[in-house]
Amino acid sequence: MEKSYFPQLTSQSKGIKELMLIYTNYGATWQKDDALPYVCYLEYKDNKPVIKDWFFDSFLFLALLSNQKRAFDSPQRATPAIKEDWQWWLDDLFEPGKQISAFNEAFRVANKFLPNKKKGKIYIMIPNPIAKVKEFGEIAGESLDFSSADATLATRQRFKAVKWFVESFLELYKKANLDQIELAGFYWLEELIHFDIAGETNLVKQVADYLHSLGYKFCWIPWFRAPGHEIWDQVGFDFCIHQPNYMFNDKVPLQRFLDVSSDAKKYRQGIEIEADHRVITSKEARERFRDYLRAGVTYGFMKEALHGYYQDVKVLGIAASSNDPEVRAIYDDVYRFVQGTFSEEL
Repeated sequence: MEKSYFPQLTSQSKGIKELMLIYTNYGATWQKDDALPYVCYLEYKDNKPVIKDWFFDSFLFLALLSNQKRAFDSPQRATPAIKEDWQWWLDDLFEPGKQISAFNEAFRVANKFLPNKKKGKIYIMIPNPIAKVKEFGEIAGESLDFSSADATLATRQRFKAVKWFVESFLELYKKANLDQIELAGFYWLEELIHFDIAGETNLVKQVADYLHSLGYKFCWIPWFRAPGHEIWDQVGFDFCIHQPNYMFNDKVPLQRFLDVSSDAKKYRQGIEIEADHRVITSKEARERFRDYLRAGVTYGFMKEALHGYYQDVKVLGIAASSNDPEVRAIYDDVYRFVQGTFSEEL
């Protein structure tokens, strides 16, 4: 069988092509005007946005830190999040006119101006029920402890927290009456499989089975060659997008794109495009970012692979409205990449 990237627009991903990561960490608020340059390709005339075309078709909502500065992904980042942090994030996601609702409104606006009507698709992170947590909080009368040395007990309690989270999200989602977007599935936030934690692979499989029973997809975006990336389908994920991690370390050579594209083809993965805030201020950073787009042309993943997009928080939106033509050009180049017309090679 020929090796190939995970393709765009398949039923396995609920038909998505370009998945933009939307971070709603504590303090990051998305409103309709923030969402619009992602939902639509905008041009600016007299500093006012003009809707020209659709842009990203799907959005992954996720967060790394809660309002208590506790970590949703890993104890390496901060003190692990507990139930009250998970609840804070759920509540924050459904603030009227903000976060998810802001994207719903942006799609409503776009549908008024663009001839081919569309709904946005969304994926929602599932926080990592971190195995070090001894006092997560109470669910259905049981105080949860994820730290048990008994793998069966720990996995049962970790899954119970995930199930509560998904049920809570779905209840809030139903009440919100978001008519311009469709919930496609959920995302596993931790970016590696902890084979050293007893029951970890069983937990991921159990979560996958549960989500599939509800009719939702389950996806994952591991860091470059993270433990478990090559067995993503065996633990129940519907698709996996591989991070090159080239943007963030100037010592990483261009060879990284050959390596990540080889892995992505071998294991049928998508590829993540990564920007950080330096692209707004640094010509060198902009060129480093463009290497992702060039690599997409050189190695074929521009047209052949499903893409995820990491952009810090709001970087492409800032580029869209920039009066500096070099910064604005980043936004235009990403649009061309999405259209499959970007033409520079590595």
